[in-house]
Amino acid sequence: MANKLTNAREARAAIGLSQSELARRAGISRQALGAIETGLYQPNVNVALKLARELGTSVERLFGAAADEDGHVEAHCARHNDLKAGARVTLGRVGGRVIAVSRPTAALRLSPAAGVLQKVDRNKATVKSFRSRNEIDSTLLIAGCDPAVEVLANWLGRHRPPIDVGVVSCSSREALETLFANRVHVAGVHLRDPRSGDYNLAPVREAAGDRRVTMVNFARWELGLATAPGNPMGIREWSDLARPRIRIVNRGRGAGARTVLDEALDGLGINGESVSGYDREVAGHLEVAEAIANGHADAGVTIRVAADAFGLGFVPMIEERYDLVIMVSEAGSAGIKAMMNALNSSAFARELSELCFYDIAETGRVINI
Repeated sequence: MANKLTNAREARAAIGLSQSELARRAGISRQALGAIETGLYQPNVNVALKLARELGTSVERLFGAAADEDGHVEAHCARHNDLKAGARVTLGRVGGRVIAVSRPTAALRLSPAAGVLQKVDRNKATVKSFRSRNEIDSTLLIAGCDPAVEVLANWLGRHRPPIDVGVVSCSSREALETLFANRVHVAGVHLRDPRSGDYNLAPVREAAGDRRVTMVNFARWELGLATAPGNPMGIREWSDLARPRIRIVNRGRGAGARTVLDEALDGLGINGESVSGYDREVAGHLEVAEAIANGHADAGVTIRVAADAFGLGFVPMIEERYDLVIMVSEAGSAGIKAMMNALNSSAFARELSELCFYDIAETGRVINI
């Protein structure tokens, strides 16, 4: 394979452009272009795209393969207990490190992947990568429990190529832990402070400590009780979950939905352990709805969009604010910039509202921490 930096220099020479002229067209200094051509500087996604466009070629041709000549990269696992050799992964760069995020093999369709894990040692892995370095750098990694992240990923793919999105599906608490371990760019949270009644501010401040973060609203949603279609058990209130014949499916500790359920039962003087199915935990909102749709439970706490996706009944109980937490150090990355542009797009907000039944009145609003 030809040297990647020679390709850039040769492409410029082939069309008779001087370093100064190409630098001017790409919006960078001649010194920066010289550093790119000699391997001293790796351009960001925007600069790489401009150079490729001016040189009439592709980013891949200019800046080569993802890593070593054999296509392998060394990566850190977002959650090491999720991954084993042979697993498909998404690759992104956070805090200078390549992060591997588990990618579902299939969901009624074959799922593409950025690479396949070859070897795992605790939280580090060797990945056979199919992505270039620039493609890895332009991948946005998001941790959280909102299934609408797929709507965001689709939007970015249509409007802001070449941004890709990798998702760590987990509870709000675990999303914050993953963010502050520098394993994702964004953590989605819906955590109510029982003292103030406000969402996310106090929990995020506590988890962040002295780290610099910013928070932006994604949407507001309805959280409630999903039931079998037509609600045959007549479930209307939290207290109905304590009825002997009703089985629930639960979320794990640290999930916002689990916190809401525990607070509601505690307020009614109901011991959660006495509720049938209380100890049966699943990973996310869609998994709650799937368990009910498959007849494994009669009810569970989830959001309206998850219940609707499986054609279930839904009893709204509370409105919540779902926010995205971002490390200030990553705010200038291509993925974060693209995400912020989407959140401030009225067209994206309309899609979010129509497809997910979300309240988008504050979508894109930056919340001071």
